[in-house]
Amino acid sequence: MSGVAAQDGPAEPDAIRPPGDAVAMAAISGIPYDALTARPLRGRSLLLRTFRAILPFLVIAAVWQTASLFTKPYLFPGLGSIAKSFWTILTTWDLLSQGLVTWLRLIVAVSASLVIGIPIGLAMGLSATCDELLRPVVKFIMGVPALNWVIIVIIWLSTTELRIGFVLIVLCTPVTVFCVYDGVRSIDRKLTDMVLAFGANPFQHIRLLLWPYVQASAFTAAKLNVGNAVRTVIVAELVGAPLGIGKELDLAKNVFDMPTVLAWTIFLVMMALIMTQGIEYAEQRMLRWRGVSHGRI
Repeated sequence: MSGVAAQDGPAEPDAIRPPGDAVAMAAISGIPYDALTARPLRGRSLLLRTFRAILPFLVIAAVWQTASLFTKPYLFPGLGSIAKSFWTILTTWDLLSQGLVTWLRLIVAVSASLVIGIPIGLAMGLSATCDELLRPVVKFIMGVPALNWVIIVIIWLSTTELRIGFVLIVLCTPVTVFCVYDGVRSIDRKLTDMVLAFGANPFQHIRLLLWPYVQASAFTAAKLNVGNAVRTVIVAELVGAPLGIGKELDLAKNVFDMPTVLAWTIFLVMMALIMTQGIEYAEQRMLRWRGVSHGRI
């Protein structure tokens, strides 16, 4: 019929055509896009990221299991024996309680490092005099190895918990100090001038400008200190602690029980991951103004 353009095939319904801006955003963000539904394939992307995260561990497990077939059990134990030892830890209260004691020490140490380190870092960031006086001391403390602190506290202190707590706090606090210090120093001078130009008093200056930066830096320090504390607590517990994962590792080492050593290692890593995930969750809840993507590592 005249006046009607001929069509080679059925027209694509407008409802299933992805808008151009959505396709462009999908290309920029890297999220796969379904052209039929005009919706990002978040589920498929999540599965792909999960698979990529798990794949290296599957390869390591396969290599480890292969090595266990050609070596002695105390060198490369099979995955089955490691899993059995790990299950024994989870189902035996005497063993699980040792892990919970270490976990409690980690939580207390990381929390104490924030309570002590935030005011020091804030003072160093706001006062040039405090910076000149405290920076050399904090750097010196940070430069002392963990084992040296363990030896020092054995001579200084007689209580095991005080020894372990002191070592953890003295190693974690400098990280908090410098994270907060860098956060304060990174504040744009124009923002400070703007807040003061609107007549903000010192309390409002801290609450409206400084505290958000301090919060962000404190969460970063907490996540860093989880790793520091996990690596340090075992060294501290190995030297005379009657309770904790360090004591269990020492017992397993004496009898060449490699499956138990690896099972406790996995337990420690899981503790660190849970703590880090909890900190990230709190960070996303308290720092919503930064956006969700900034709360992830």
